[in-house]
Amino acid sequence: MGKRTRITKQQLKHDALLETTAKGTKFIEEHLNKVLIGLAAVIVVIAVVVMVARSQRATEIAAAAALAEASQALNSGLLAQAQAQYESLIDLYPGTRGASAATCYLGSLAFNQQDYSQALAHFDTYLARHRGDRTLDRLALEGKASVLEQQRAFTDAAAIYQDIAARTDNEPIAAARYLNAAIRNLRVACDWESVAAVSQSIIDSYPDTPWVDQARMTLAEAQSHL
Repeated sequence: MGKRTRITKQQLKHDALLETTAKGTKFIEEHLNKVLIGLAAVIVVIAVVVMVARSQRATEIAAAAALAEASQALNSGLLAQAQAQYESLIDLYPGTRGASAATCYLGSLAFNQQDYSQALAHFDTYLARHRGDRTLDRLALEGKASVLEQQRAFTDAAAIYQDIAARTDNEPIAAARYLNAAIRNLRVACDWESVAAVSQSIIDSYPDTPWVDQARMTLAEAQSHL
C-alpha cells in the first residue's frame, strides 16, 4: 500500500478558493458573452437607425428638389409637364413632405382646370394619408370646400369652412374670412338659423376684422327669415 498523504487545512482552503474562483470566472465569462452579444445588437440597431435617418433625409432632400422643379414648370405655364412631375414625385418619394405637397398641388391644378372630381380626389387623398402639416392641411381643406361649393354641396362646404376657422382661431382675420365663406354657402342653402349663428360668432369673436359689417348685415337678413 502506498503511503497516505495527509491534506492540511491550508491545502483544503486553497483548493476551495481555486474552485470558487473557477466558478466565478466561468460565471463572468458566460454572462460577459451575453453582455457583449447584447451590446453588439444595440450597436447594430443604432447603426441601422443612423443609416435610415440619413437615407430618409436624403430622400426628403431629393423630393424637395423635385417639388421645386415641378412648381417651376407650373409657374412657367407648363401645366401638363408640372402635372407629370408632381405625379412622378409621388411615385418616387412616397411618404415625404414633398409627396404630400405634390398631392395638394395636383388638387389645386385640377381645380383651376375645372376638373372638380379629380381635384376632390387629390384633396381627399391628402386628407386621408398625409395630414400633419398645418399649411398643407389648410390648403387641402380649403380646396375641398371650394370644390364642394362648385358642386353645389353648400352645406358640406360650409361645414368645412367652419372647421378651418376653428383651426385658425388664433388668426382672427383668417378665421373671420373662413366664417364669412361659410355664411356665403349657408345663405345659398337657405339655412338661416345657421347664417344667424355664424354671423353672430363673427360679431362676438372677431369685431375688429373686415368682415364684421358684412356679418351684421347677414345677421339682420337671417333674422328676417326666422
